[in-house]
Amino acid sequence: MSQIKDIEQLIARYLNGECNVSERNELLSWIDTSEANKKLFYRIKDVWDASLKKEDRAHQALFHFYKQQATKNNQSQKVIQLWKRVASVAAVFVVGLVSIVLLNTQLGTDNSMVTFKVPLGSRSEVMLADGSQVVLNSGSEITYPATFNSKQREVTLSGEAFFKVKSDKNHPFIVKTSDFNVHVSGTQFNVCSYTDNNYSSLTLAEGKVGIQFSGKDELVDVSPGEKLNINRENRKYHISETEVETAFAWKDGEFCFKETAFPELIKRLERWYDVTLTYSAPELEEMEYSGRFKNQESIWQVLDALKLTSPINYKKQGFREFKIIYQPM
Repeated sequence: MSQIKDIEQLIARYLNGECNVSERNELLSWIDTSEANKKLFYRIKDVWDASLKKEDRAHQALFHFYKQQATKNNQSQKVIQLWKRVASVAAVFVVGLVSIVLLNTQLGTDNSMVTFKVPLGSRSEVMLADGSQVVLNSGSEITYPATFNSKQREVTLSGEAFFKVKSDKNHPFIVKTSDFNVHVSGTQFNVCSYTDNNYSSLTLAEGKVGIQFSGKDELVDVSPGEKLNINRENRKYHISETEVETAFAWKDGEFCFKETAFPELIKRLERWYDVTLTYSAPELEEMEYSGRFKNQESIWQVLDALKLTSPINYKKQGFREFKIIYQPM
């Protein structure tokens, strides 16, 4: 890990989705060691993001920008050299870093608990011991037993995740959050319960689920195509019909917004791209946004798209920091 060549190779494997769990943890530990390591990693990641759409003119502009940055020092030159190597072998890539954790049932023989955290700017997939699949969004955390007991299957979630639960009516599957518990036997659904949101929600794709609120015994049923949303301030909830594809698009690397409040839009972009976005104009608090972004876009391209379709401008403030400016059209 002391040689820059080893680091470059490890980062390339990570970006290309080839790291195993041990290598992934080794890299994350190296990133956390110093601010210089973190900046080097994100410099490489930014170049990678910008390289994904070779046919796009915006990409060419971004590449020239990074190329100019690379001439400033030898370390950045190595970043561009790495880009040339990894870009040629990257067939598919999603915004952020995607890691897949496959947990075989043979890994655990007791009830030991496993906690898996997803860094900001990443998405990860976990396969549980019963064969259920969980896709975790950026900045999320899930805790689950290495092996499920004979009575029920229970996991705890903070953040957002899409669940594809293997059917087993004799062993109910329960997702615990800070606002409610989700009771299912086998179905597909999305749970969003970030601690810094003022709401929690569940969207059901297929099957049937029952929602149990804290301190209550009865279950509230949710049907396919419906979304349950609970307001954390007044603890009131409502169920409404929703576009399921829009709610689940993030797991496939698409960002879909439909009349989304601007503050919520900013939060999502910060998590997905691991950046800091600030604004002060009160007009933006009242603004709503509808739009869709593909997974190939970098944060620069997303901000450019917002600039073209909304009354805003932006400027870079610091390392992965941007200020959003209200600019009436």
